[in-house]
Amino acid sequence: MKTGICKLCLQEKALCRESHIIPSFHYKFLYGHNNELIYLNSQKAEVRYNSEYESDILCKECEEGVIGRLDDYAAKLIHNKFPIKSIFRLEQINGKECSVLENCPNYDYACFKLFLLSLLWRASITSRPFFKAIKLNSQVEEDLRKMVLNNRPGEPEEFPCFINLPPLVPDQDGRRGFHPLHMPTMSPRCVKKDQLEICEFVIEGMHYYFLVSRPEKWNVIPGVEKNKLITGFASLQDQEQLLQEAVQMMQGE
Repeated sequence: MKTGICKLCLQEKALCRESHIIPSFHYKFLYGHNNELIYLNSQKAEVRYNSEYESDILCKECEEGVIGRLDDYAAKLIHNKFPIKSIFRLEQINGKECSVLENCPNYDYACFKLFLLSLLWRASITSRPFFKAIKLNSQVEEDLRKMVLNNRPGEPEEFPCFINLPPLVPDQDGRRGFHPLHMPTMSPRCVKKDQLEICEFVIEGMHYYFLVSRPEKWNVIPGVEKNKLITGFASLQDQEQLLQEAVQMMQGE
C-alpha cells in the first residue's frame, strides 16, 4: 500500500487502493449486455466495467471505520435491511406524495446525515471525471471534512439534503413499486446562481439535492430531520428521459 496523507484525517498513513466515491451498495444500476454498468453523464450514457472509486485518498481507518460505517448504515436504511423492518407511510405534503419515516428506532439522524455529507465531500475531493461538476470551495470542503471526521452531523438546516425516490409505477396487479429501468445513475450536476448553490446526484434512481449555500432570507424545511425522514418521488417524465439516453447508447445511436 502506498503511504501518503489521508484526505479525511490528514495523517500520513498507508492509503487504500480503492475508496468508493459512490457507495458500493448503490451499484444496482441499469445493466446492458455482459452485465456492464450503464452510467449516465450530463451529456450521454456510457458503459463501464468497474465502479467509481479512487486510489490513495483514504487510510484504512477512515475508509472502513468512518466512511464504511456510514455507508453500511445508509445501505440498511435505504434498502430496509433491518431485522425489524421500518414502516414508511405515504403522506401528501404541500400537494406532493411523500414517504415519511417518523419516530422509528431504525432511523439514526446522525448516521444518515453524516453519510449524506460524506457523499457530497467525496464527490468534491475526487479527481474522477464523473464528478467534475462538483467542486466546492475550500472552506465548504473543510467544514464537511471536519463534520464527517468528528461525527458531527450539525443541525438539519446545515447543508440540508432533499431526497426524491424513483417514481412509483403500478405492476400488472395494480400494486405500485419501483421499476429497475427507472433506477439509473448519472454524473452529478451543480447549479450556481447569485447566492444559491445546489448539487444534484442521481444514484440508483434516487435524486439527492444538496443545498450548499442559499440567501440568508431563505427559510428551509429539511427533508432529513432529527426524528423524521421525508422523501418525495421523482416524476416519471424525468426518469423516462434518463432511460432514453441509456437506450440510445445501447443501440449505438
